[in-house]
Amino acid sequence: MSEKFNLQDRFLNILRISKVEVKIYFEGDFQTSGIVKSFDNYTILLEKNGEQSLVYKHAVKMMVPSKFIKLFQPNENQ
Repeated sequence: MSEKFNLQDRFLNILRISKVEVKIYFEGDFQTSGIVKSFDNYTILLEKNGEQSLVYKHAVKMMVPSKFIKLFQPNENQ
């Protein structure tokens, strides 16, 4: 049986490890940005300019990293 794959966790973990800044968009045209320091099933902890923001995932509409994130290795099953 194949192993379950969690795209959201992989995406956030790569952002966290590589310290790539991410812009997060919410409903109502509100946005924030920062470096992902940690995340769990419900929240994302961002840091920018020495300040922290705890973002609730249910409020997130879209996340845009400041550079391309490679989610898969060439020989990896998708």
